[in-house]
Amino acid sequence: MEVEMRSDDEMRLEDEGISDSLPPEEDSQSHSAPKRKETCKRSKVWDHFIAYTDGEGKPRAKCKYCERNYAADPTKNGTSTMNNHLKACKKYPKNFESVVGSNQTISSFCQSMDIKESCSHVKFDQEALRQGLTRMIIMDELPFKFVENEGFRQFMSLALPHFVIPSRTTELNDSIERVRTVVRYVRQSPARTRKFNDYVLEEKIESKKSLCLDVPTRWNSVYMMLETALIFRGVFERYEIYDADFRNDFMPGGPYGKIGLPLTDDWVMVSKFVKVLRYFYDLTNRISGSLYVTSNTFLDEISDVDDLLKEWLKGDDVYLVDMARQMKAKFDKYWGNIEKMNMMLYVAVMLDPRHKYSYLRYVFKNMHGPEIGEKMGDLAKSALYDVFEEYKKMYSSTPSHPSTTSSVESSQEQDDDIERRAVRDKRKKWKQMVSEIGGGHRSELDTYLNEEIEIDESPPLASLNGGNCIR
Repeated sequence: MEVEMRSDDEMRLEDEGISDSLPPEEDSQSHSAPKRKETCKRSKVWDHFIAYTDGEGKPRAKCKYCERNYAADPTKNGTSTMNNHLKACKKYPKNFESVVGSNQTISSFCQSMDIKESCSHVKFDQEALRQGLTRMIIMDELPFKFVENEGFRQFMSLALPHFVIPSRTTELNDSIERVRTVVRYVRQSPARTRKFNDYVLEEKIESKKSLCLDVPTRWNSVYMMLETALIFRGVFERYEIYDADFRNDFMPGGPYGKIGLPLTDDWVMVSKFVKVLRYFYDLTNRISGSLYVTSNTFLDEISDVDDLLKEWLKGDDVYLVDMARQMKAKFDKYWGNIEKMNMMLYVAVMLDPRHKYSYLRYVFKNMHGPEIGEKMGDLAKSALYDVFEEYKKMYSSTPSHPSTTSSVESSQEQDDDIERRAVRDKRKKWKQMVSEIGGGHRSELDTYLNEEIEIDESPPLASLNGGNCIR
């Protein structure tokens, strides 16, 4: 009876046009097309990447840990690039756990690095903690002297007694050493250099410069090495992704595992350091010329350095502020006490008709304040007059000696001539002294200093006479 009732219900539903049976085959096919567009990403690598569409409507994938992105068009791009990145990603938890040091264990600080996956128990590693500390300082815009504060050191002694806190100088040196190592790694082998040049073409970097090694004891060569490496930063990142040997050599256990590859924070720190060195590199080239005059231009260069350091001290970049503070202290030590300097440098400035004494005094006041600047100006002016007097004595006309060739001139006549010349010389000196005291006569130096300063509208001295001026 129940079977008959179900049959009656089915017949009633069919009469009303409603059926709970499967739809016709053609309808199933018509609805299957939209569902295929929402295909499930089968690769496990998608557990670590976020798919999104960029401003041009192209699909891309972003790493959950370091936020680096790649093209992710399923019709054109595979997942091998993302897999290679995951093996080298410094923020990927498994890579972080593989960096082991001693057998001592500590609680994970992955949450401070914005890592989503759980890595609740990792081994203590001095280098990993140093990198985390550097990242904190840069991201939170803390001064590098923060790690040297007594309060921070006391806290770390309680939280991590075995952690050796690096100094601010150590952090910078470590970043430079990582960049130097990857440059040396590429330069060591012709095959690596060729592969590097191929990546340069792929990155479409138009630069005639090439990687160069430095001499650690010569700061200008360090600057040239770092400046060139920054140009090819993207090439090094491509090298890391696509070259397994390069990546493995810098992983823990590899020949360069203790140094490691440059991180984003290292490149940021190095770029700021290069910004500082660039100005002093150009300054050194300008004042070290041998084919043009430089003694009368050094004051402008030194004044520019002082203004630049003051500008950095007022800036928002904590790294530059901290570095400028140290440099300003050394600058004042060497250029703040005129008594310990070579006065001839300032004499050369005052003898330049474009500067003279008034300009020198202005620069001193701008660099050291009104009171100290006035004193330094007086000392420099006094030195100028001392030099003038020395040259005046050297080139002044001397009285001619009497002729001794006349045999008929008696000794008595010679004595009379000497006495008359002595009296005349005394009267001449007295008249000159009275004239100078009364202001009726000014020396050539007084006249020069009171003349108007010449406006410098001519080309630099280096370009005059084909640059053949005497230094």
